[in-house]
Amino acid sequence: MARINQQLLERLKSKLGLSRSRVYALIDAKVRSAHLPRHLAAIAVAAERGINISKFASADDLAAIRQSAINAVPAPVVVPAGGTAPKAAGRSLAKTNGRGPAQKRRGTTVFVVHGRDLSARDAVFSFLRSVGLQPLEWTQALKLTRKGSPYVGEVLDAAFREAAAIIVLLTPDDEARLNPIFLTSRDPTHERQLTGQARPNVLFEAGMAFGKNPNSTVLVQLGETRPFSDVGGRHVLYLSNSPASRQEFATKLANAGCNVDTSGTDWLSVGDFQARPLTAASTRTRRKRRVR
Repeated sequence: MARINQQLLERLKSKLGLSRSRVYALIDAKVRSAHLPRHLAAIAVAAERGINISKFASADDLAAIRQSAINAVPAPVVVPAGGTAPKAAGRSLAKTNGRGPAQKRRGTTVFVVHGRDLSARDAVFSFLRSVGLQPLEWTQALKLTRKGSPYVGEVLDAAFREAAAIIVLLTPDDEARLNPIFLTSRDPTHERQLTGQARPNVLFEAGMAFGKNPNSTVLVQLGETRPFSDVGGRHVLYLSNSPASRQEFATKLANAGCNVDTSGTDWLSVGDFQARPLTAASTRTRRKRRVR
């Protein structure tokens, strides 16, 4: 079996600011999700993070990665006109009466937890709509509470109950580092230098989502952020414009309980997932939205 190219491994360490073991963990997660050999999984991880892989991958390697991505696409769920979506096998619609998270019915409504990068938010919304899903707007979530002035927590509870899946979008909206007085010799680069971090509300609401609906929560990341260590090893999907990344996103949504429709081809290009340096022009608000 081919070995992981060590130069590629070093590029990943440098690009992500992670230790060797953390990079291997990312590669192993890709092995499991895409059913690829480790050396091909390493190439796929690098491509999704914007690393030029031309010197590390042969034509056969790229073909194998593309084929693996195609095989991972979930079958489209067809809903009869005027009918309802078929129930997922083995899923109960009954409440659990305190015996753990309730099993949710499949559907097309999704709720997106996001920060200040509204361009990233719009890209995710566009992609979701291209696969037949309906992102829940904040104003729609407000109406679900049936209250004139609900608390934010009440709005989130209502949205979490309504949605078939919850997408947590991690973007580097803040900058953070560890206070130097707490540094040790073992701390990695991202603890020593200012690095991108998701907004506090996103991290907090991610915790709420995992607490209420762990099996229906999908973590996605656009751009480089500090490692989100408290998710306890849960897989984070690094969004990119590659077909493999989009196909993995669709698969995760289907696994989370969504009626995903990939019968067309627009979803392979709708929504710009190209990571970019954040500037005022790239993230400006085009319409009135809640600031979080």
